[in-house]
Amino acid sequence: MIKLTVNELPVEVELGSTILQAVQKAGFNVPTLCYHPKLVPYGACRLCLVEVEGARTMQPSCTVPATEGMKVHTDTEKTKAARHFVLSMLFSERNHFCMYCQSTDGDCDLQQAAYNEGMNHWPITPAYKPYHVDISHPDFILDNNRCIICRRCVRTCSELVGNHTLGIEERGSANILVADGNVPLGESTCISCGNCVQICPTGALFDRRSMYQGRETDLTHTKSVCMDCSIGCYRVVKTRDNRLVRIDGDMDATFADGLLCEKGRYNPVKESRVRVNEPLIRRDGELQPISWEDALNVVSTQLKAHDSAEIKAYISGRQSIENLSAFQSFFKENYKVGQTALFGHDESAAVSVELAREFGAFESNLGALVDADAAIVLGADLIKDYPVAGFLLKRKPSDLFNLVMVTKEENKLADNFSNRLVTVGKNFQQIVDLLSCYKEGGACPETDQIIESESLKAHRAYQLLESIQSWYHAVVIIGKEFAKFENLETLKKLIRYSQKVGWKVVILKGDTNSFAASLLGLELNPEVGDSPVAFYALGDGHACHHALVGMKNSGFKIVQTSYMDEFAELADVVLPCKIWAEEEGHYLTTDGRIELNRQALTAGSQQRSVSEVLTCLSEKSGFSLQLDWQAVVTDKISSIVLA
Repeated sequence: MIKLTVNELPVEVELGSTILQAVQKAGFNVPTLCYHPKLVPYGACRLCLVEVEGARTMQPSCTVPATEGMKVHTDTEKTKAARHFVLSMLFSERNHFCMYCQSTDGDCDLQQAAYNEGMNHWPITPAYKPYHVDISHPDFILDNNRCIICRRCVRTCSELVGNHTLGIEERGSANILVADGNVPLGESTCISCGNCVQICPTGALFDRRSMYQGRETDLTHTKSVCMDCSIGCYRVVKTRDNRLVRIDGDMDATFADGLLCEKGRYNPVKESRVRVNEPLIRRDGELQPISWEDALNVVSTQLKAHDSAEIKAYISGRQSIENLSAFQSFFKENYKVGQTALFGHDESAAVSVELAREFGAFESNLGALVDADAAIVLGADLIKDYPVAGFLLKRKPSDLFNLVMVTKEENKLADNFSNRLVTVGKNFQQIVDLLSCYKEGGACPETDQIIESESLKAHRAYQLLESIQSWYHAVVIIGKEFAKFENLETLKKLIRYSQKVGWKVVILKGDTNSFAASLLGLELNPEVGDSPVAFYALGDGHACHHALVGMKNSGFKIVQTSYMDEFAELADVVLPCKIWAEEEGHYLTTDGRIELNRQALTAGSQQRSVSEVLTCLSEKSGFSLQLDWQAVVTDKISSIVLA
């Protein structure tokens, strides 16, 4: 720890802290634009200048380290004049007509900094040239006329996401933000995660759908968790007048730096399916409206009229633990139906629960990816299925990080790294044996079978294998292609070896809440066939094709869904369901965090959650639902300690 004074107030900070961090810890405010706490300090805008006694000039507080005995002054006439000058120059360089900008009135850091410095007009008359506005991207717009070249977006794309799409071209006042050497943003390598948009301090990057729909102070902010995959990223749902306006990452969250991917940020806002607004029943071949009471009576009658073996029930993994628990209690415990399962062909969560019977809590949390110097990715596509987990690897130094990857199909994760061994297929056991050979210090006879040619790819693979002894923080990432019961013995061998050499293990567990579903006892990889009565609790999810095939041959089909889709079109009874934003519920992430999705919107009078419907049906059947899911989930043997 070191001691210094800020505005005559003593403060103590850790060695290596910047002046800005010391100033903030002392309780003072220094304006910043290019600085962001999630990014490496850059020192571009010079708005955070402070006076340091003994220094020849004012110092940028965001980049200069604090030192023992330093005396800092943040609010002198000299610092005020410097900030005023910096802001004056910024406003004069580009088109910052705030009244016409979608980020105005408190949503723009540049404007807010000017207000804080007492500026209410332009001290220097703007003399700018107009820049092209890039509207080619489907989700957001790039307007260089409002850019201040702070490079926060560029650094976010590189340092946090690891995509390296954005950059700066030209020199001096002609600097412009470009994608991939100045191609249209919509045609670039942009992955539409939108993190650059959220972190932009002006209106240079802004969402297409939320612009001009209200200032930040006009919106209701609801902190929540993303349920578009099992990673469980933290996000803030922003609404107005009971409609979804925008979704941002929760930058206060420590997990994954508050990042989101396209699925978590934009897909819910882009939802265009037609809602189911009232119960429907099929009469004369057509779906017609029916009251809730009559619809529930029809469903209850059908369930009672058939033997339990003749009934099958399926639920979406996007449903909350509360809904999964009610579903399991109603169909499996009370009705004891022939099949109670999740949609999908993903066994990974069930496999992890099975492995826990032998190894206990053998898994690490996703923080292992942050600290890793090498990753062995077996059967997981981090680019397509778990983008934020992919960000944690993609942003690693390309020449220092080591990647071994075996996947059914090629993906672009390997493009980020020089040291790599990548194979396409299912030779998981061969790779595990190969790595153990080199880790133990011996030459492996199978090397030439896996690395077949004398190409650059082969050179990189041999280079990687030779460095395996220096992997001190390797992490094994297992996905759905490998985490199958048919591979159980190979998985056990890999876990034993990983524990022996100190490698950490992470299993990415399928659909949103499939980990919780497995702990509750629901089947995760069902053979979806026909049945006299079938109940599909689809909610706002998209069910897989094989479930639809099984449904077509079933007898009486009951579908609880939020949207009119193929399942609703085939149903005999359609029950309108709430969407993710209209109900509160818990989700169990792939690394064992039990997180709360808070309600952000109010559902229509006719929409009901899965648990609400099953509660009504249980009353008609004379059952009582066991809804103490906390005890069931937390008491089960788990592959990771639940938090």
